[in-house]
Amino acid sequence: MMKNYTKFLSLCLLALLSTGLFAQERVIKGTVTSEDGPLIGASVVEKGTSNGTITDIDGNFQLLLAGENTKTIVASFVGFQSREVTLSSAQTQIEVMLEVDYASLEEVVVVGYGTKKKVNLTGSISQVDEQAFKGKSVTNSYQALQGEAPGLIIQQGTSEPGSVPQINIRGLSTINGNTPLIVVDGVISSLNNVNPNNIESVSVLKDAASAAIYGSRAANGVILVTTKSGEPGKPKFTYSTMMGIQQPTNFPKAADSWEYATLRNEALVNSGLSPAFTPEQILGFKENGPNTFHYREIFKDQAAQSSHNLSMSGADNGLNYFMSLGYLDQNSLFKGPDYGYKRYNFRINLSKEISDKLKVSGRMSFARNDIKDHAWWTEWLIEPTVRIPTIYDIVDENGDYTLVSGSNGNSLARLEQGGSRTSQNDEALGNVSLEYKPIDGLTLRGVLGGNITSNQTHQFRKAITYAYPGGGDNQNSVTDQYSRSLYLNPYVTANYQLELFDNHEFEVLIGASSESFKTQFFGVTGLDVPGNEFGVIGNTSEILQSETYGSANDWAINSFFGRVGYTISDKYLFEANLRYDGSSRFSDENRWGTFPSFSLGWVASNEAFFQPLTSVISFAKIRASWGKLGNQDINDLYGYQSLVSASPNIYAFGNVGVPGSFYSVSNASRTWETSTMKNIGLDLSFMKDQLNLSVDVFDNLTEDILLQLPVPDVYGLGQPFQNAGSVRNRGWEVALDYRFRSGSFNHSFNVNVSDNLNEVVDLKGREFISGGDVQTILREGYPMYSYYALMSDGFFNSTEEIDASATPIFATSVKPGDIKYVDRNGDDEINYEDDRFIVGNPFPRYNFGFTYRAEWNGLDFSLFLQGLGKRSQWVRGEIVEAFHNSNEGPVFKQHLDRWTPVNTDASYPRLTIGSESVNNAARSDFWIFDAKYLRIKNVQIGYTLPETWTGKIGMSNARFYVSGFNLLTFSPFDIGLDPEVNGSLSGAGAPYSGRVYPVSRVISAGLDINF
Repeated sequence: MMKNYTKFLSLCLLALLSTGLFAQERVIKGTVTSEDGPLIGASVVEKGTSNGTITDIDGNFQLLLAGENTKTIVASFVGFQSREVTLSSAQTQIEVMLEVDYASLEEVVVVGYGTKKKVNLTGSISQVDEQAFKGKSVTNSYQALQGEAPGLIIQQGTSEPGSVPQINIRGLSTINGNTPLIVVDGVISSLNNVNPNNIESVSVLKDAASAAIYGSRAANGVILVTTKSGEPGKPKFTYSTMMGIQQPTNFPKAADSWEYATLRNEALVNSGLSPAFTPEQILGFKENGPNTFHYREIFKDQAAQSSHNLSMSGADNGLNYFMSLGYLDQNSLFKGPDYGYKRYNFRINLSKEISDKLKVSGRMSFARNDIKDHAWWTEWLIEPTVRIPTIYDIVDENGDYTLVSGSNGNSLARLEQGGSRTSQNDEALGNVSLEYKPIDGLTLRGVLGGNITSNQTHQFRKAITYAYPGGGDNQNSVTDQYSRSLYLNPYVTANYQLELFDNHEFEVLIGASSESFKTQFFGVTGLDVPGNEFGVIGNTSEILQSETYGSANDWAINSFFGRVGYTISDKYLFEANLRYDGSSRFSDENRWGTFPSFSLGWVASNEAFFQPLTSVISFAKIRASWGKLGNQDINDLYGYQSLVSASPNIYAFGNVGVPGSFYSVSNASRTWETSTMKNIGLDLSFMKDQLNLSVDVFDNLTEDILLQLPVPDVYGLGQPFQNAGSVRNRGWEVALDYRFRSGSFNHSFNVNVSDNLNEVVDLKGREFISGGDVQTILREGYPMYSYYALMSDGFFNSTEEIDASATPIFATSVKPGDIKYVDRNGDDEINYEDDRFIVGNPFPRYNFGFTYRAEWNGLDFSLFLQGLGKRSQWVRGEIVEAFHNSNEGPVFKQHLDRWTPVNTDASYPRLTIGSESVNNAARSDFWIFDAKYLRIKNVQIGYTLPETWTGKIGMSNARFYVSGFNLLTFSPFDIGLDPEVNGSLSGAGAPYSGRVYPVSRVISAGLDINF
């Protein structure tokens, strides 16, 4: 056997030697140029191989080729058309001239009601292509956009199935709605139901010049989504699948049971009470446990996630078509019976050119979201599990659910036996358009678009019988909720393009639009289903009147709009927009608003004097814009008029409630909020457009913000909305991308960074404080919803220091090791009324994204990093406070570094329980954490099989890949929460206490096939 193996190696060696002896090599020398001279760094590759090189500073190259037979080399350079050159068997010299790829220079960007050449844009628009959506293990399109465009701020602090992240453009500009307008194929909608695999491009309109065509709907920016169309040629079929595993990424680090017992004793003694555990018990915990963290026990270690997408597309004889089916399945990480989220997508995009003048198009989609969840609120499940100490098992040795630490329920029991909530949410979206070109340059277009939604929820919360006394989950209930809505948006446009004189281009767009929205909803809850099975409303024994409701509302907007553009020699650019909106939310006298914008651009690189610089700076454009946009997004749809409301118990006579009616509060004078936006931008390209830089600086001022200001008590009807506030939002954005080739490698880098910060300018001298454990304030001169709290100043280290300092009047006991506070007004006492400071705000700063992609010989690699350079997060409750609210727990690892007489340089104050904790539990900046972060958002490695292989089995392309989503996060915010966790800006909500489903990491493998 060994002898045969030696012979085999000898033959292999002989074959290699003979190849080296008999193969003939030759060196090909040459130059790659353009009409402007030599191209530096151009790629020269032997076709079909990885053998290649790049040109030097003079455009010269040398390439070693094996064999004397005919060869083909490929020369390419970014911004130029690639060229193939066939060499004869004896040829050793070659000159290659590349031509400018004008198609890349003519790149168009989707704008409101049309498209524009990118080089002629004067507004601030970021474009995201379909590459951003490929290979990411996301459950909605919002997640895929995070970090891809400067100024687009997306925060998702939970991966709970069916959850949707918070989104805004360039921060917050008003106290009312800040969600951007989302337009999908011309229809106002949401990204949540759009299949990421169907998206061709996304345009983010960020200033008044780009968004003013949408008028009052665009005060918070606009996101334009264009789905895919067919490409000329025979039908193309595409199948893609991804299968992955989700893993939770963030859990608090609970102290071991023996550590807990030690610290519990210490807290009791510090509070003047007796220890609860003997040394023998503590030793028993250390040696034998239990050591059960209930919070971790209600989650699985991993859960499956998968998606499948099938599409057919093409274009032939004037018919363009794209049809797709999609399926997403995300299992929940919660333990329990098959919780999770399923989405079904169907889309069909069709257009038919009836003649060279007439075109008919239609785009329709349907999405169904099926969500199966537990029958409780997530925060209710998480809160007790965090508070329960690790000395207790969640299930005992007999398999019974425990009731411990004063709890009347068991979260694992609620998940596994407490019933479920199922939701079925449907959305049908579409538009039909007719396009007619009566003369050259004039296009008339009519569109009827809209969407229909239907949302149905059924919840059966089952009663749970515990083996232990004291259980409180002994009553079952059934809840049914239903809502449906209809949104219609017909509009017509006329677009005329004309070339005047030489190099003068004129374009005008006029149009009219109507929007109407109607919704109705109802709900009912019943109690006590006999037998604890067959949970439907008809089986309940009692209907809760307080939980039975139903209502409906509607609103409408009518609009007229126009746009004029003028371009001279592709150097001097001008554009003006005007929108005239009328909203049903305002009275006849204040219903209509006019919203104009103007923008200018100068392409300096097209000037004669700039030509000597074009070898370095290939493109340079300066742009500026000014405009006004409106906002009418308040929940009070009819507050301009007084409505009559009736109630069965509005008055009391003789301690008996009697029915009556009353007028609602109103303000007929209220009108539009108005945002004045200013933007200055600079676009530069270097090295023949290989390196591109874009910089924007903006200043947005929103005036006449609708507020509910206090009114005299004698008024008796509450607070109407009034136009009374002003907020300014300033910031900057930088985007940089670099594309180049090195041999047979293609590389691309993309970096974007942005920052903004708002400031309350005017509140008519008023201040608004909101929240509970976390409080925020609206105050002139500071960011909206700034944190408002006492300011900590270390710990007291001695009684002498306490005697010489101000202490809280609300604390009965202050001792060494307690938090010391700053006496703001110097009156030698601490109280909330006089000593609070503005100590930060929750807004993300220095948002950044970084993408690197590389391709080589069928292999591809991409790395996407995303994060924030600055953010403060106020966290309260059991997630950070030991023995919160006099509970038996919790204790976490960070509490081990607590203040003691021998550890005065600790990170946590002395441990206390009950009234002894009042001082340390005060609302202060001690509980505000640094939540900046860097996240490895996505890593992907793929391989595309050679066409010579796939062609033999009837496929045009096949790619395999593996990817990791949310792989690693680096942050000083290490208390067991994701740094993106966020609650309501008013300071309320479960996220401020950490009662949230964790963010998940997803490891997946995928396959893309074209045939």
